[in-house]
Amino acid sequence: MFRLESGYYLLLLLAIPVFYFLFLNYKKNLENSWSKLGFAETLKQSILSSGKLFKRKFILFNLVILFSAISLTNPQFGKKKEKVKSQNVDVFLALDVSTSMMCSDIKPDRLARAQVWIKQFLDRFKSERIGFISFAGSAYLNSPLTTDLATIQLMSSMAGPKNIGTQGTAIADAIELAIKSFGEEQGFHRILIILTDGEDHEGEAIESAKKAAQKGISIITIPVGTEQGGPMPVFGSTGENYRTDESGQLIITKPNRKLLEEIATAGQGELLELENSEYGFDQLKNRFAQLAKKELTYQSFSTYQSYFQYILFLALAVLIIETLTIRRKNV
Repeated sequence: MFRLESGYYLLLLLAIPVFYFLFLNYKKNLENSWSKLGFAETLKQSILSSGKLFKRKFILFNLVILFSAISLTNPQFGKKKEKVKSQNVDVFLALDVSTSMMCSDIKPDRLARAQVWIKQFLDRFKSERIGFISFAGSAYLNSPLTTDLATIQLMSSMAGPKNIGTQGTAIADAIELAIKSFGEEQGFHRILIILTDGEDHEGEAIESAKKAAQKGISIITIPVGTEQGGPMPVFGSTGENYRTDESGQLIITKPNRKLLEEIATAGQGELLELENSEYGFDQLKNRFAQLAKKELTYQSFSTYQSYFQYILFLALAVLIIETLTIRRKNV
């Protein structure tokens, strides 16, 4: 496989036709000057040697530009795969920030409890690369994979319904965004942890979970909220209120554990309980350790080999030839 790592340097080649135009213009002006003197052919023959020298210098100069521009693009061939040793796991945390997460069936509310869980997770898994996604009616990448866990902590603590334009619970969007954000790196060391009440309004979450599993991404789901649930909060100009149905009855929001269990199964992961945090963290440590061991066999990275140095050598060779040629002519 061939690629140019920095192909935009090819724009430098636009200088060659510009220089060629200037060369032709200079040559035309020079012949016009000879004609005005009345001895164009005589002067042309007397200066012929210097004209050839100038033309040769022009060609060599443009060859230097050509080879230099190609060298700067860093041509690369092949796609070398090699197994590497890794003990770390890449994790994306996907936090549901829909309005239902403001339900206070667990104190102070579901979102705040989930944010506390994320902080506890970050304190226990400091050596992993972690990214952060928030989602409601659509999903947003708040942070790509990073070892800067302070940033993840800050992003998760600031996430809330007011920061999301579209309300809802699009779990499928969060899974698809995680798949995209993990990139094309191969291996089975990737985990997506979804913290949500599971009130998925968009569907297709299970199909997305199966797609993630096919790409080597395990999905852990963590339901947030109690079995009894609580009234759905509504925030308006008059402050907090609760959503009611057409008959005036309070709408009760409950975690959809069945759906989250199905998503975890489709994603070849498991469902962990939020309130049993220490057990859940032990489960995650065991899973991370198993994945790290698998990486000794399965993880691979794609590597391209650079060949810019050979093109750069050609540019330097032409430059040296041009310099020696000019000097010899001037001796």
